[in-house]
Amino acid sequence: MHARVAADALDRLVADVRTGRGEWGHPQTVRQAVADLTRVSEALATAAQQMAAALDRERSAPGPAPNQAAAALREAGTAGTTAAHHLRRAHRAPGY
Repeated sequence: MHARVAADALDRLVADVRTGRGEWGHPQTVRQAVADLTRVSEALATAAQQMAAALDRERSAPGPAPNQAAAALREAGTAGTTAAHHLRRAHRAPGY
């Protein structure tokens, strides 16, 4: 349920940005958007890593063949972690 609400909010933000309705005129708006995106990125990373682990546990095929879905989820988790790291760096940067 929480994931769906977060995804819907992110969809609205992306739609506003794409259509030019994103409001970036005030520094507080930018700060809030960065904070929100940081939380979303952290949640994405955690959820993707947990889903990858679940797929690995439930894997029915024995042997060394990699589970491609789990590998893709791990990559998505890594990308989420990287995005959160960069967003936190932006937040701490001078002039922010």
